[in-house]
Amino acid sequence: MSRKYYCCLFILTLICAPVLAHHSHAGYNPDERFTLQGTITDVFWGNPHILFTVNDGEKDVRIEWITTTGAVVTNVSEQQLNKGDTITVIGSRNPDPSIHTMALVKELLMPDSQWHWISPSIKGKNR
Repeated sequence: MSRKYYCCLFILTLICAPVLAHHSHAGYNPDERFTLQGTITDVFWGNPHILFTVNDGEKDVRIEWITTTGAVVTNVSEQQLNKGDTITVIGSRNPDPSIHTMALVKELLMPDSQWHWISPSIKGKNR
């Protein structure tokens, strides 16, 4: 095979590697509706997901939310999550209780701003 073929294959591998590296939520129960209430202590707005931390008064819980593209599609801006905001997160907990993370977020509620986000994957379903 030609050198050009290997070069194209190499470039394609570099482009696709982030997609292949994406993790699975297979360990999380997609039907769980665990409710966490607390204060946002950290926000990372970036790819592959928007991440934020919520302190419930006892521990910090890391929330893996949607992608930045998902935020745009659902009309969410960076200004909607800020340190110090009170928030309620409804989603799935990590099955290992020693790991304080949540994913598969179904709803976010912020009573102070009267903001309520519902995942497009559950709109129209019984909540």
